[in-house]
Amino acid sequence: EKIVLREGENDAWTGYGGVVVYTRDASLPESLRPRLREAAKKVNFDFDKDFTVTDNSCTVQSKGEKIVLREKFAGKMAIQTEKQLQQQAVLARTAATNSIQGEVGVAEKAFEKIEKKAVQFEKELAKDVVIVEKEIVKDVVKAEKEIVKDVVGVEKVIESDVDKLIGKKQT
Repeated sequence: EKIVLREGENDAWTGYGGVVVYTRDASLPESLRPRLREAAKKVNFDFDKDFTVTDNSCTVQSKGEKIVLREKFAGKMAIQTEKQLQQQAVLARTAATNSIQGEVGVAEKAFEKIEKKAVQFEKELAKDVVIVEKEIVKDVVKAEKEIVKDVVGVEKVIESDVDKLIGKKQT
């Protein structure tokens, strides 16, 4: 077993980090926790308060869950795009006050990049909306068929009851 601290930055996440415990077991063995607590304590961390043991099991997702996850992703992309716009606007303002001539090109490139990302995001969002709409249409059609089936069943029961009543009155 090995414990590894990692910190870093990538396109998706700035300042990510954490601790990875490599073991041959599928989940963190209880037998390792005392050693991990001691190791964490040596570097001024509290294993039980500062760390989270994650569940890395994979579960099957329903279509509804997939749509919800896509919606959450689209929301996060919108927020990320908004933050990027804010950051780029701040950069553009700073650049303009420092050196208008030299920084105009940088600002234009930044806005072009943001514009491309916004267009990309809009396309993804449009795809997700189409998927959601298709699912809603399917659900509505299915519900309509069930309602028609139920109404036909009720009509048959009513016809039967009316026939029985009419038959009793004639005798």
